[in-house]
Amino acid sequence: MKKSASKIVFLTVLLVASFSLKGQKVHRMDPPNWWVNHPLDTVEILLQGEGLLKWDVIVHNDAGKVLQTSHYGDHYSHVRLWIRPNYTKAAIPLKIGPYTFDFPLLKRNDHKPQGLSDSDLIYLITPDRFHNGDTTNDDIPGMRERGTNREAPYARHGGDLQGIQMGLDHIERLGATALWINPVLENDMERDSYHGYAITDHYKIDPRYGGNEAMIKLASALHKRGMKHIMDIVYNHWGIEHYLHRQLPDSAMVHFNTDGTIPYSNFRFSALADPHAMAQDKQAFEHGWFAGAMPDLDQTHPLTASYLNYSTLWYIEMFDVDALRCDTYAFSDPLFLRRMNQRLKRLYPNIFIFGETWSYNEASQAYFAPNKMYEGHFSLNDAVTDFTLWRAIHKMYNAEKHEQFGWNTGAGELYYRLVSDYLYEKPEDLIIFLDNHDDGRFLGQFSQDTTKLKSALTLLYAMRGIPVLYYGTELGLSGHQDHGAIREDMPGFEEEFPDFDKLGGDLLDLCQELGASRKHRGKTQVRQKVPKDGWYVLWITSEQGTWRLVINASDEQRTYTNEFEQEENEFAPWEAQMMELELLQRESHY
Repeated sequence: MKKSASKIVFLTVLLVASFSLKGQKVHRMDPPNWWVNHPLDTVEILLQGEGLLKWDVIVHNDAGKVLQTSHYGDHYSHVRLWIRPNYTKAAIPLKIGPYTFDFPLLKRNDHKPQGLSDSDLIYLITPDRFHNGDTTNDDIPGMRERGTNREAPYARHGGDLQGIQMGLDHIERLGATALWINPVLENDMERDSYHGYAITDHYKIDPRYGGNEAMIKLASALHKRGMKHIMDIVYNHWGIEHYLHRQLPDSAMVHFNTDGTIPYSNFRFSALADPHAMAQDKQAFEHGWFAGAMPDLDQTHPLTASYLNYSTLWYIEMFDVDALRCDTYAFSDPLFLRRMNQRLKRLYPNIFIFGETWSYNEASQAYFAPNKMYEGHFSLNDAVTDFTLWRAIHKMYNAEKHEQFGWNTGAGELYYRLVSDYLYEKPEDLIIFLDNHDDGRFLGQFSQDTTKLKSALTLLYAMRGIPVLYYGTELGLSGHQDHGAIREDMPGFEEEFPDFDKLGGDLLDLCQELGASRKHRGKTQVRQKVPKDGWYVLWITSEQGTWRLVINASDEQRTYTNEFEQEENEFAPWEAQMMELELLQRESHY
């Protein structure tokens, strides 16, 4: 049986352990399964139920050994189970008191996380807003937020994983090699559940997206195309309606003030790197809630750390993940991140881990990435989202007339940002973008100026780093006023997925052309020229050749004269031109 089919059968027949005996009940166990011959032979299982305090868990010697059972009141037991390496049966019988139930073991498939490199192009999707491929899951009885309303920007609109799978031809034609989907785990919240970042069950894909089965099918479809699956993971918080939060095993798993009130974050993650920071400022950042609907988790608590750890490993195995994007990365406990990433790299050597760091200066951003400032990188991730480059690009294209020819403004803004790459071990691994699901779309922020967008896209695809294209940018989506608008519906949202190639359009044509060119170039190195008179010039080299990008970062129609070749090119305001150079010309430019 094919690996995806076997997983689907398992999900279809599995009933989470639920039994009742003389006042004792077990409602669920997490993780709900493990894998035969998994390289991690110790699993920590959280049992939830009633009357658990009086019993420890026992397994037969031929299957393994219970190393420890910890009880959290009468409702939770945390079981540390060692599985014998040569144990190959489909389940491990777990005995609780007089009752025995099975802990399923699946066969592992041959998928090994492929990671990411600077030859990749990421396509980013907010799944509720991409395409509604299955209207039967739009309204799920029993969930707190019912139905869809496409007129309400913060309501659910009905996009799902089937809709994304229907759009894979379009995504692949853009040259995308990796798909980053905003979180799809269950968000059973009263409102605003569409964004995905208020998780209420770490072992369940939201049924409004199609459930676990739809995610298995999508991951399989991606890998058949040679594309990579990026999981958007959240360690920092969960939703207020999370099943564990509604009945906390231990109140210390979540950060509260001593009087039981909610501490809110000051959002100043620079305090962690600040050698002069006040202790209370660091604590306000690390222990503060991101929002009232998303309680801040204490990853130093052993049960919190265990739950996040094993649910992440389960997701990677179940849905064949290649890379992790870690939401609110800086907000999590540094030691937890280090241990988590260390384990991930040991189990999956090629997995790529990048953290979201909404930074305002290069040093504080580099603090959370592999860098050259500190002895030993503290969290062992591969990269971060390059918000400082995003900000420099926006400042260059937004420069006023008097700034366009400045020393450190206009093109100088972008130049000095790249100068700071000396802080990073691998600046080519940084995740780069023009906009995303949290920031207003570039086209909207720049008043529908398609010339600037085309120029910025050309720059993005030429720049060092791993670029991200936010869904719909190629079709001119421009929402920017608020989060609901930023995450607007893709055109042709319902019924059959449109053939956008037939509709055409300059932006779509450009994105396809840039994607194909980037795929052709592969891994590259870049060199930048000191900006002069508002010109930004970037040289790009790879095994396939050498290219020169020139951007007229001004409001003026101008002529650019190449000092080496004595050639002249006319440039419209803000225009970018990229040219492949002849072999004989390459060496003279370095």
